Amino acid sequence: MATSSKSNAETMANELAHSLEATMGRLQNIWDEIGIMEEQRKDRRKVVLHHLQALLEEMVAEEENLRTRLLQSVEDCGKELLKISKELHVPVYEPEEGLTILTLEKELRTRVDTLSKEKHDRMKQLSSLKEKEQQLCDTLCTTPFYIAPDTVPSNDQLAKLRQHISTLQTEKNTRQEVFLETKRKIITYLDDLDLTPNSSFERDVVCEDEESFVLSSDNMAALQTLCAELEKKQNDLIAMASDLRIQVTTLWDRLMIEQSEREAFNRDNQGFKPRVLKALREEIERCRELKLQNIRRYVEGLRAEITQLWNKCYFSQEQRNQFTEFFSDDFTEDLLEIHDQQVARLKQYYDNNRDILKFVEKWEDLWKKMLEFERRANDPSRYNNRGGGLLQEEKERKKVHKLLPKVEEEVSRAIREYEQKTGQPFLVDGCPFLDYVTAQWNKHNEEKEQEKHRRHLAKAKQLEEEQKNGSKPATTPKRRFLTTPTKTPTKRKKTPKTPGGRLPKSRPPLPGSGLRKALAERNTPDRTHGFSMSTLSGSSA
Repeated sequence: MATSSKSNAETMANELAHSLEATMGRLQNIWDEIGIMEEQRKDRRKVVLHHLQALLEEMVAEEENLRTRLLQSVEDCGKELLKISKELHVPVYEPEEGLTILTLEKELRTRVDTLSKEKHDRMKQLSSLKEKEQQLCDTLCTTPFYIAPDTVPSNDQLAKLRQHISTLQTEKNTRQEVFLETKRKIITYLDDLDLTPNSSFERDVVCEDEESFVLSSDNMAALQTLCAELEKKQNDLIAMASDLRIQVTTLWDRLMIEQSEREAFNRDNQGFKPRVLKALREEIERCRELKLQNIRRYVEGLRAEITQLWNKCYFSQEQRNQFTEFFSDDFTEDLLEIHDQQVARLKQYYDNNRDILKFVEKWEDLWKKMLEFERRANDPSRYNNRGGGLLQEEKERKKVHKLLPKVEEEVSRAIREYEQKTGQPFLVDGCPFLDYVTAQWNKHNEEKEQEKHRRHLAKAKQLEEEQKNGSKPATTPKRRFLTTPTKTPTKRKKTPKTPGGRLPKSRPPLPGSGLRKALAERNTPDRTHGFSMSTLSGSSA
């Protein structure tokens, strides 16, 4: 390449020499025509030479200036490229060796332009993202994603910033939904409670524009606290209204208030708002005044309620007699208060032992069904209708006989757990449950024996009459088979009696095959309700 440049320079020099020679020849001819003297021609030749030298010097100076500018540009671009590369966190450009100044300058300038555009784009993205982030941070009262000021963010930082903004936006949307839902609840609670916003926070929640509410963690927590407080107030009022209504209804029942009057009051005082609670309290006071004016009728109403509770709690007559005020005829405010307290105690007892008492009630229902089935089994008229009713009745009877010992065991287990937990005996009709069951069976067997004895006496009397009259009542073979075709054991173990004629307190067979056998053997005529009369009608004593 150097040889080629040298050859080009020599060619150019020859061309310049030839051009200079031609030009000087033309000048010489002009000077000849003009008649310029030799001395003047020398001066003019010097001027020509001076111009040529000046022109060449000027050209050289311009090229040197260009070289200087290019070198300066290379230096400046190199510095700028180094700076931008560091800001953008990209590798510094290393130029190839042997590049000319012009090529190097162009390469550096191009890279500077490219990186400058990249820097501008990143800064523009950063500005836009930061603006969005700041709005979200102001709404949520959170800390912005940190990027050092006056620095160009890396692509990784921009990606993390976008992710941070996305997280903030999701959190804002979630909090906004919670806020709107909670706000609706709060407005409903305030309306139900007849309340108005008192604090500035409550006014911000209820009255201000939804977008202006700051969804900070503290505000959201305060929002939930406010909602919970109002909900508790509402629940308290609901419970209070329910309790007051129970009191009002109880007073109405005891005072025998007309149904139309009750309906009118309830129609005007629905819900649980403070004005309704006030009306309920006023009604209670009014009824209490009426109660004092009608103490006798009110006490009698309480006694009817006490009797119902005694029955539900399976109290014995002895337990009932302990409440001696029940039989008092001195109707005073003190007597009224004592009866009120007794009702409260009985209700508390029933609530505390509801599960066990429900089990006992279930056993009692099954016992009554069993007695009813036995009564039907000994009713000859049941065969007048030979439809599917007898088969269904037999299925139900077997079901009752199967369930009775199971329920008895459930009751016993519940009572054992109660007694282990409280250390107190649980009594049914004044005695342990198993003794109560035994007493029912013994009473039932005794009634059967009495019925059997009664029929035996009736039959003996009938035979005696027949012998006296010398005739027998006309009966047909078909009529004889109208008796209950129940299977009875060939031998019956007689129930032993004590010298005093009372049945011993023995427990019938426990649930299982033995009890089922006993149940089958007891399938004899005229079953009656086996529950103690003292339990069912103690208040009538």
